[in-house]
Amino acid sequence: MNLTLPRSGCGQKLAMCILLMSTQVGASPWLEANDPFLRADLTALSDAGELDGPINHYPLRWSSFYDDTEPRQQWSNRQPKATSARDQMLNTARNHVRYRGQAAKFNRAPIEFDLYWANDPATAVDYGDTPRHEWLIGSAYQYMSKRFAFKVANQYRRDANGDKDYTWQGSYLALNDGRWLFTLGQIDRWWGQGWQHNLIWGNQSSPAPSASVSYLSDHTPLLGFWSFEAVYQLPDKTGYDTHWAARLVSQPIRPFQHGLSYQKWQDPNGTRQVSEQWAWDAKLALPAFDWPVAHALYTELASNYQGQELATSLIGWSGQTEIARQSVRLVLEQQTTHDGFESSLADTPAVDLQVSSDQLGGNSTTYGLDNSRSVAVYAQLSNDHAIKLMLADREQATHNWQEIEASYRLPVATAMVTLGASRTDDAAPYVSEANTRVWLKYQLRF
Repeated sequence: MNLTLPRSGCGQKLAMCILLMSTQVGASPWLEANDPFLRADLTALSDAGELDGPINHYPLRWSSFYDDTEPRQQWSNRQPKATSARDQMLNTARNHVRYRGQAAKFNRAPIEFDLYWANDPATAVDYGDTPRHEWLIGSAYQYMSKRFAFKVANQYRRDANGDKDYTWQGSYLALNDGRWLFTLGQIDRWWGQGWQHNLIWGNQSSPAPSASVSYLSDHTPLLGFWSFEAVYQLPDKTGYDTHWAARLVSQPIRPFQHGLSYQKWQDPNGTRQVSEQWAWDAKLALPAFDWPVAHALYTELASNYQGQELATSLIGWSGQTEIARQSVRLVLEQQTTHDGFESSLADTPAVDLQVSSDQLGGNSTTYGLDNSRSVAVYAQLSNDHAIKLMLADREQATHNWQEIEASYRLPVATAMVTLGASRTDDAAPYVSEANTRVWLKYQLRF
């Protein structure tokens, strides 16, 4: 929606054709919250000061940043202009992002088929597309025009609780009216700056039915470029029957962006307390001069579920560079619990597997962790293969455990296959049958 046609040379067109044969594409009005490698490229452009607007809110509308990814003019007086190592790194990231934007604009590969299997459901949460369930077979069709977009998705799966369900999760209808976007559906969200941690709203294995409205603003004094979204959803299988959320994100200057969020969970039967949470997140891009790197510091602060005291915080650093034409991102994060955090989460949204902050299957944040530290590497190879490595040390109540995870994504014919494995200590809470988890994911788009 509201994407502009790109201008590219013959070399760029050839690269796009090669990517079209192997990379996941699909029509949608936004960049969905499921691809850490595409997010890494977009973050590199943001940290380098290439984007006017913030990128701390997913799904992220293409129209909020796509025009800023226009390739820079590399010719001066009909003579080629020298390209530095830093420019090459950013051009690689820019081409990846623009390709996905073009795929959305031209409704490429609107039909999808997904299949994955794991020997055990996931118990951790991070930004990405790691399967959360034991197995799933799914299909979908999506379409986007200037005024509306829709996706019809269905899955048959065995979820993290061992239940077999037929679901319509991932389906949506979005209506576009200029800067306004109205959406109905079941959509994964990720609000905030974190990668391995999230204190506000993160990926969910079971997104609830929701209605939302969002608005994109032009540049204004003090706020700069900003946007606002309000969400109303109906959690299922929980004591809470309604969940309200609102978020304002702003980038007053290119090196700095931040977001302010408010959420409220209501229980009309009175069996649980009404819960609310305030949260603030921010990112400050750091100078890199002429070095081939783009990096930034970021933080998230979240209140307790009475909305009165600081409960937990996250601080992180993330940077991306290019080594021998391979893009590499390093992410370092630490989450800390402060005074005011509830000793028991029994009467909070932690009991809800849809908006859980506890370490249960279907969780959506890491709010319930006492302390957690992580290091992660995301590598994108020039042959369109991608590698993720993550190591974390976590604490919750009397438990202290370590997690290690690795995944490898590669194109196979016109599909994308991901192989992954993770290992968790025996001391980890809620570990079910296996401390070692392996999974296989197959994604076909056509």
